[in-house]
Amino acid sequence: MSIQPIEFLRNTFPQLFTRGVEVLRTRASAGDERAQRILDDVTPVIGAASLQIDESPPVYLSASSGVLTAGDTPAEGVPIKIAAALPGPAATLLLGEAVKSGALDDEEVAIGATQTASKRFEEALAGQSMTCHVSLRGIPNLGDVVVKVGFNVTEPPVEPGFTAEVQYGDLEGVQRGELTVQELFLGGKLKMEGDYSLALQIAMQLLTNPL
Repeated sequence: MSIQPIEFLRNTFPQLFTRGVEVLRTRASAGDERAQRILDDVTPVIGAASLQIDESPPVYLSASSGVLTAGDTPAEGVPIKIAAALPGPAATLLLGEAVKSGALDDEEVAIGATQTASKRFEEALAGQSMTCHVSLRGIPNLGDVVVKVGFNVTEPPVEPGFTAEVQYGDLEGVQRGELTVQELFLGGKLKMEGDYSLALQIAMQLLTNPL
């Protein structure tokens, strides 16, 4: 699998998404209720993500009925619902670590890829726009990195509605199971400024009603 960010978005991520849907369908057909709930959350989504790496033209990932495609424009009839900008060096480093650790071969990672499409999240957002800049602090060999992301907008936000700051080590703690997402939110490890009331409302709604 490629660790180049653009190639990853165009080829590897759609493959991960497809594999995740296949795993979920296999598990659901065997009676796994959680797998069925995730499928029911993923497959109704019709929406595209505009993802930009540095100054390169954005790659559009379009989800429809449990299928994800990549292209230079959104798929016909698929509205843009997410727009994000990521720094290339950070994306390359993180993808390299994922490849070295074998994470991209993990079925749970493939399932996680499918959950980037979520009807529950769409319904919680209720058509409202939400924009933020997320600062990841202390990434090894990179330092601090800013990711710009917006929901129900067509371009990454220059001036966000709010900002969030989190230590990279704390994110790794969540991945390793040493911290919960609730502890990240409620324990002061996620610092937020601006109008983040909608983000907290959605986060608490999803955390209190997990799949």
